[in-house]
Amino acid sequence: MEETIELKQIINIILKGKWIIAACTIITLLITGIFTWFVMNEEFESSAIVQIASGVQDTGIMSNYIATEFTPTIYTQRIQDTSIMKEGFKNQGYTEFIKGNFSFTNLPETNLIELHYKAPSPEEAQLHLEFLMDETKNQMNKSVKETLNQLEQTYLNETNSLSNEIEQLMKKYNNVIISNKLPEVLILQTITSSQFVLNLTQEQTAALSGISGTLQNELLQLKAQIDSKSKEYQNVLAKYQSVKTGLDSFKPDPFIRVITEPTLNEASTSPSKFFILVVGLVVGILLGLAVAFFNAYWKNSSRI
Repeated sequence: MEETIELKQIINIILKGKWIIAACTIITLLITGIFTWFVMNEEFESSAIVQIASGVQDTGIMSNYIATEFTPTIYTQRIQDTSIMKEGFKNQGYTEFIKGNFSFTNLPETNLIELHYKAPSPEEAQLHLEFLMDETKNQMNKSVKETLNQLEQTYLNETNSLSNEIEQLMKKYNNVIISNKLPEVLILQTITSSQFVLNLTQEQTAALSGISGTLQNELLQLKAQIDSKSKEYQNVLAKYQSVKTGLDSFKPDPFIRVITEPTLNEASTSPSKFFILVVGLVVGILLGLAVAFFNAYWKNSSRI
């Protein structure tokens, strides 16, 4: 019976205080609505999907350097580089880049990355995300080209060094021939592997027949060194030319494919107005009940 009486009392308090509860609920909803629509800043989100694929082209000697740079991990690290992006936003006249407004998701077992950026307007969110993607591509392009420039310079220095070594060996070889009064046509042996039929004079034939074993060994060793250095020079020169050609024609576009362009989302992603109003409704009802029960308690206490 006591529980029934208490339940009846609760219901009576609620019924008597229904206008108080209604008033508190309406006031709370009004305050929540004003705060949500006129105080809280709306945020709009733009999304895009990119694919990072370093193996889409046969880039020869440069493939290792490209594969190292064009990975989903490097891409996400560069697009979050606060210092570079802040500087880029400033140069473009955009509002300050806020890292918290950017987010990404690496889609499992793929080289796809889903990008998200929030801004006060849908146009701004789309524009800013486009800039982030372009700037990241430019930074990756710059990084690869700097590496390839260094590689090109390394190969160039190596070819120059080998060229000087070959030149010194040739001078030494030629000096041996001239100082020993050997036929100068032997110099051809140092620059070609073809066999020539030569018409030698009696003096030249006599000079050749008088070559000692020591002198012959010296010439053979010099020629072997020249041949070895020449092959090495040709290999390095081929690498240099390959890097130079690739560097001149290199573009990052094949390695960063935009699968979905940044979207223009007219609906705000935050704040969630419906959720906030529901919370306001619940808070208003609870506040009204609290006031109604306090009012009933106050009246009962006054009678005592």
